[in-house]
Amino acid sequence: MWITTLSTWIRCWIIRVKSIRQHALSGGLIIANGFQNRKKQTGRIKKMGHLIGKEYCLEHLIEVAKSIVLAIHKAPQITGKTKIEAEIIWGEDILPIIEVMGPVAKVMRYVQWDYETIKNCYDKGESPVIILIGGKIASSNLNWNCGACGFSTCKEFNAYSKENKGGGQLGGPSCNWKVLDWAMACDWACASAWQYRVDNRIMGSVGFATNALGFMPNMDAQLGLALGPPRDMVYYNREEMHKSMSYELDKQDMVSCVPNMFTCFPGGGKPMYKTKDDWWAPPEFMGVGYSEQVMEAYQQVLFEQVPEMVVKHADKIAERYKNKNK
Repeated sequence: MWITTLSTWIRCWIIRVKSIRQHALSGGLIIANGFQNRKKQTGRIKKMGHLIGKEYCLEHLIEVAKSIVLAIHKAPQITGKTKIEAEIIWGEDILPIIEVMGPVAKVMRYVQWDYETIKNCYDKGESPVIILIGGKIASSNLNWNCGACGFSTCKEFNAYSKENKGGGQLGGPSCNWKVLDWAMACDWACASAWQYRVDNRIMGSVGFATNALGFMPNMDAQLGLALGPPRDMVYYNREEMHKSMSYELDKQDMVSCVPNMFTCFPGGGKPMYKTKDDWWAPPEFMGVGYSEQVMEAYQQVLFEQVPEMVVKHADKIAERYKNKNK
């Protein structure tokens, strides 16, 4: 009895398998026929694609940058009256920025870190994309008279600001409320970049260079957000800097740039600094004082070398904005 039942079950199973196979084949034909019908309707077959990752990274970075610019203009504001602008720069247009950063890097270490990173990435064919973020913050149309700027009224601040325009990367003097609005736009830009998993860092050094070159002439302050290349922690691990500096020089750099990270208990009035393994034998102290040598180096860079670089490119950059405003 059980043999008959098993035999019947096997025959049913074989019939079912054949049915499934036939149904699958007919389904494939239906799909194929459907494709052929679409071919007749459109007159063409969709081409296949093959993208090699890194070859398209720059194009993708530019598309991501466009989305980040949307985030910049969507960022909330406290005043609702701060004008924000953004520009996207890449390829050969980055070269003037690199050239201006070069001499400054000789006297300012944080600029050197940014300069070495951007320049070496560009030289290796991994050009970053830079989003320039500008804010109109050197005057107040709020009439809040809060006094945060140091003046009793917005009117007094505006009068002073008009006659005493600043320069450099952040300009100034500035309305504190508008600085907050601009800062939020920069924050949203950085957050948006990380949402796209794009390595990035906002840079005052780039803002200094673009301000000197005449980018965004209607903006009072500028910062540059560098995007890519597609490597991990490009602007924080600083792989390019590791190759150009010895360990001892790198360590001394850290002591000089962030001395608070190496200080002992400062309550005695003359804190010791842990600049070596046996920092207590003998202890070392850091002094405070005016440096004629440092000031001469600053002046030479800011008033001689930077203007020399700016003159090479300023007219061409200014022409773009003239054409844009026509």
